[in-house]
Amino acid sequence: MRIPRIFLDQELTKNKTYKLDKDSFHHLLVIKKREGDKIEVFNSKGQFLEASISLINKKTCEIFSIGETKIQKKTFPKISLGISEIKNFEKILNEVTQLGVYRVDCLSSERSKFLKKPSEKKIERWKKVVTGACEQSGNNWMPQIGHKTLDEWQMEIPSENKFFLNPGENKNIESLSKLDEIYFSIGPEGGFSPKEIDKMKSNGLEGISLGELVIKTETVPTVLLSMLKILNK
Repeated sequence: MRIPRIFLDQELTKNKTYKLDKDSFHHLLVIKKREGDKIEVFNSKGQFLEASISLINKKTCEIFSIGETKIQKKTFPKISLGISEIKNFEKILNEVTQLGVYRVDCLSSERSKFLKKPSEKKIERWKKVVTGACEQSGNNWMPQIGHKTLDEWQMEIPSENKFFLNPGENKNIESLSKLDEIYFSIGPEGGFSPKEIDKMKSNGLEGISLGELVIKTETVPTVLLSMLKILNK
């Protein structure tokens, strides 16, 4: 049986006692873990190690690191997504995190539902979704989460390997191979406006289609990321 994985936002070293936060040790209580049981802890920087529960009750939990610190190899290519659609956004975050996305920005665009900056409460909720996805999948590199307007996003990303998804483009996803970094914006259900498309092209972004595939908007990020991973192994 696979041992539980717990996120710990600290540098991880052997032979050290760590105190877990309430959310983390509550999960251990739910699955009836006891003192002496083994768990795996990881942080957002790829580090992970084995630890033993040294104290656990309804109020607190302490663990003692017993294994050597290891570092998980980074996933390549490094893919950053800008997503301008809020429907089932938490589900999208969960899935792309499991697939090893580097960064996700929710974008404000003309037709999107991200019309204003998300509240701190919502961002904290998204971080919990990402943490849970990392715990479940074995991914020790936690993606960054941000919020930008479409204009801000396209001006801040590097000058190469930047694309936007747009049905009907002549260039399709299969042409994107052997890339180390990829920056991709995905429009809302109504797509990007003609004005936005013209501006992205003038800023050096290339339009890409998924060929003849017709995919629900909420499924596009997961399908796109999976295809990019396969094409750039």
